Amino acid sequence: MGRGSKHNLHRDEWEQRRTEFCARGQDLPHSKLLDLDVVAIRSAKRQRESLLKHIRENLSNAALARQFGVHERSIEKIMSRESWTHI
Repeated sequence: MGRGSKHNLHRDEWEQRRTEFCARGQDLPHSKLLDLDVVAIRSAKRQRESLLKHIRENLSNAALARQFGVHERSIEKIMSRESWTHI
């Protein structure tokens, strides 16, 4: 061990593992996020992906057309009020 070895490693071993000892994330002085914030952001991403999948599978024009047994263009016309304008 070298004189004043902070991590009790030889220089060559420290060189190989030096990224383990660098400050990262909330340990950096200029960081605006906490570890829990990052967890919440990633959770929101998963929720968003789940909702988008639900929309694609159940609420898209194609899904609605399948559900009601009509052509997808019929759904588009209803949505844009080109047809069924009285409702």
